[in-house]
Amino acid sequence: MCQDHVRVEKAGSRNDVGKNSVTGYELPAGLRGFISVGEASNGGELAARLFYRKFRDTPPDHGRHFIVYYISEHGSLHVASYLHLWVKERMGLIGGGCSDGNVFRMMTPAQASAVNKGGGLLRQTLLYVFNECRDGLDAFFGHCGDARAKEVDLAAGFLETSDQHLLVNWVEPQINDSEQRVLFEKAIAIGPF
Repeated sequence: MCQDHVRVEKAGSRNDVGKNSVTGYELPAGLRGFISVGEASNGGELAARLFYRKFRDTPPDHGRHFIVYYISEHGSLHVASYLHLWVKERMGLIGGGCSDGNVFRMMTPAQASAVNKGGGLLRQTLLYVFNECRDGLDAFFGHCGDARAKEVDLAAGFLETSDQHLLVNWVEPQINDSEQRVLFEKAIAIGPF
């Protein structure tokens, strides 16, 4: 089950940002001390400006919200990446993945290099969700229309499907082909998420 290890009371404040206490996901050593990944109950609110800038829309008001925070050298907290997860019928539907280039540019050259070496901030969010939110799911599906984001999605563990925008990460690889097809059809029927 996903657990909060970063709790944010309101935008711009922080409360308990530290070493990840979740056991299944481990932040790469090079990112520790200035990056933190977690679920935030008010994540949609915290990431609203970033989400609007990327998608010209507001974040969903349902589901779960995951954020990568950048902790500056002065101790201020910045939303650096966002991801939305909606669980429906044993499927984890992932969407809204985006990162803030402005926050990335705030990093020191050594920090930026460590982020790139770790595969980027969105990749860290995906890995966190894949590892910590898999209980009770058969698959994660992602809907992606951006070529650069798709590269990150595939590097994190998504696989392409016969639909150009729908990606899958099978949590339960032992489910048979017909069960996989049923899940795929359900995800397609939902449309963009």
